[in-house]
Amino acid sequence: MRVAIYTLGCKVNQFESAVLSEQFEDMGASIVSYKEAADIYLVNTCAVTSKAAYQARQFMRSTRRKFPGSRIIATGCYVQVGSQEILDSVGHKICMAGNDQKGSLVEMAMIHEDCMEVYVGDILRQQKITPFLLNRPPSRTRAFVRIQDGCDSYCTYCIVPFARGKSRSLGPDIVKRQVTILHEKGIREIVITGIHVGAYGQDLDKETSLLGLLGELCQGFPGLRFRLSSIEPTEISRDFIKWAAKTKNFCRHFHIPLQSGSNQVLLHMNRRYTREYFRYLIVDIKKEIPDAAIGVYVMAGFPTEEQRDFELTVSLLSDLPVSYMHTFPYSPRPGTLAAAMKSKTSSREKTARARMLRRLSNAKRNAFIASQTGKTLPCLIIERDKTTGCWKALSDNYINVNLTGTEDMTNMKNHVVDVRINAQENGMASGVIV
Repeated sequence: MRVAIYTLGCKVNQFESAVLSEQFEDMGASIVSYKEAADIYLVNTCAVTSKAAYQARQFMRSTRRKFPGSRIIATGCYVQVGSQEILDSVGHKICMAGNDQKGSLVEMAMIHEDCMEVYVGDILRQQKITPFLLNRPPSRTRAFVRIQDGCDSYCTYCIVPFARGKSRSLGPDIVKRQVTILHEKGIREIVITGIHVGAYGQDLDKETSLLGLLGELCQGFPGLRFRLSSIEPTEISRDFIKWAAKTKNFCRHFHIPLQSGSNQVLLHMNRRYTREYFRYLIVDIKKEIPDAAIGVYVMAGFPTEEQRDFELTVSLLSDLPVSYMHTFPYSPRPGTLAAAMKSKTSSREKTARARMLRRLSNAKRNAFIASQTGKTLPCLIIERDKTTGCWKALSDNYINVNLTGTEDMTNMKNHVVDVRINAQENGMASGVIV
């Protein structure tokens, strides 16, 4: 049995696809590229944007044409909230399993050969997180660890709570077991991820917190370095910042959603902070951790965003010492409150605003890398580029570095070494091992 997996969306989806791949192998299947012929094509979908939903439908239709005898199984967030839309677009010769069914998906796929059913339950009724464990990480250097699923925030533009359900946390003992497995496999960097990772532990019988878990992990695994995925601005406390500043194996890197620099738009989005709060937070992080990389998520063209609102976003981000931005044009998602709002922005204006923010992001990234020139940073050697022959490394503050020099670094792969940054060009740094 040949199985191909096509993954869209977030780090949680990527982690879950790695686990599902492993489960297929454990049941005797061979995992192949989704570009090759396979008996089963598993599509792990995303519903955050209309583009992601379109990409999922497009892949399924093209796979049906290329490999008409193969079975297509769709899962993930788009299946959870848009199964009928998929059926209408792709056709009925398809199996679909919602996020609530991922734990038994592989067994169903391998046992039921004529899998043409829809398995989508009420995700909002799920009380426990599926305890996935990854035993054979696809990478030998870095790995994702999902500690939490679901979200209780209900931002007006976001479909995720309806696709992922309530916030549910993995017990600390299971998280530590997962980290132990990965450590024993040679992984050197763990990326802690979840849907609303800052809510970790609030639903557990013995309530804990994200900071409490990170403290135990960094202390218990001093040979690993830990990186945190996206965290809400209201969930980065002064204690968190001070802890991060003094913890050597916690990466100096934060992904923080802003979404808009207009207080009025933030209110319409049901975001629970102001531009003033966000400004103070970023300045505070950089004061305590001067070389920290700070990535910002920002949205262009929310329905109530007017030109003045957009200008407030640009002015805030221009003034702040952020390192890069992930920019998304607003995408209406059926079932959200924002989808019913009358838009004050045309598609052309939305595209132009997103383009302007991307230009600002490029400038911020180049400026941040330039600020690190001449400094020595701890970098994880990841791989050798087959095209250029250069070895690539990743700094703890999220800079991709091309290592100069002709020496063979094969024996240094998957090691953290000190690298002096010499120059930057087009968002990439070059450096030499000290």
